[in-house]
Amino acid sequence: MENLYSSKKNKIKNLSKVFKTFLAVIILLCSGVLYAGCSRAVVGYHVKALPNKVVYQIGEKVNFEGLKIESVNNDGTYSKFNLSTENISEVDTSTFGVKKVVVQKENMSVSFDIYVANVIVNDSDNIKEILQSTNDGDIVYLRAGNYIPINSQDLSYKDIVINKSLIIVGDGMDKTKFGGNFIVGANYDGSVFTKIDNFKNVIFNGIGFELDYEVKNNFINYSGPYDNTDTNGAIRCFDTQNLQITNCSFDGYAYGVLADTMIGASITKCRFRHIQLTAIKTTTETQNSTIFKNIFMDIATNVVAFDENSAITTGAISLGFATEGQKGVLVCKNIFTRIALHDGEVVYYNNQSKETATTTDTNIFKMSYMKNSAVISMLSITTDDLRATGIILSANNYGQSLQTIYLGANGKTVSQNGVISVD
Repeated sequence: MENLYSSKKNKIKNLSKVFKTFLAVIILLCSGVLYAGCSRAVVGYHVKALPNKVVYQIGEKVNFEGLKIESVNNDGTYSKFNLSTENISEVDTSTFGVKKVVVQKENMSVSFDIYVANVIVNDSDNIKEILQSTNDGDIVYLRAGNYIPINSQDLSYKDIVINKSLIIVGDGMDKTKFGGNFIVGANYDGSVFTKIDNFKNVIFNGIGFELDYEVKNNFINYSGPYDNTDTNGAIRCFDTQNLQITNCSFDGYAYGVLADTMIGASITKCRFRHIQLTAIKTTTETQNSTIFKNIFMDIATNVVAFDENSAITTGAISLGFATEGQKGVLVCKNIFTRIALHDGEVVYYNNQSKETATTTDTNIFKMSYMKNSAVISMLSITTDDLRATGIILSANNYGQSLQTIYLGANGKTVSQNGVISVD
């Protein structure tokens, strides 16, 4: 009986081993099928870095040095794309215009634009005269150089009027240095701006805007013709549609970009640093615009600014909204740090700011400053409530600042309403 029991037990063990072996084979086969179905494969390409040079003169040979393309794989990884001339489409530089460059391998491709300019400017030229003689659609090439005023009386680069649809491209923010400012979408006689109706389509690319200054006796003193107050910023826009600013830097101005109305604008891959008031500001309306992958650093540091008896809003971005409804505004993947901090000696924006600050009760002054200083401010211009919708703040990185987001209307703090922050 005992032998019979032992025999049955051994048979059960043997069957168990067979079953385990069979199960292991099935798992192995299934995993092999699954692995084969999920093996790495290229699903597309993207431009990791543009060529060192993206603007050319007519007839100039194109150089793609610095161009980096990556493969995007189905497992979420990236791979190096080994470029050859066979992968890059030919570019005709015999005529001016925006030229599309296509990088292709097998049945997948990615593209980017380069510019062939018909207007060439050197830092020794009279840029105001040259730009006034341009036509709509011209591409202006600001060659590498220092477009800097030689003294406080030199107005060569101050208040340059852009009253035509132009593309203005430099050799890069570190090579084309510009110590002046542009007036976009208006004519200017030195005292009065005359707006141009339905003005649109201006592009700035690869320019380093920079004003040299020092702080003396609690005021900013510029080395050029701006004295101690910059009122227009580097790019002063009016009711301009489809403004594009890419790969530019802004340093030392009161504003990087100051606009009345900004519709269809794109500000991407720019650097803003040591801006006295606000890096990007709209005063009236903002619609269908994108602020993407920019860096904002040391903005409105120690600056005190008053307009009559109220504090001026300071920070990285301040957007105005005059109407209700969908706005289609995206602020995405930007980096912000050291925004509107007071960690040193006070710097007055202008004489009025000093007079107002010194005659205002200290506690009221501090509360006013704290309320009107933020990384991003969304302001209703005409109503008692911020009724704009369709504003998305996404994937931004926030460093040091007094407050991150301020939503206000006529000096009142309001609820978020249509502002969606997913940071």
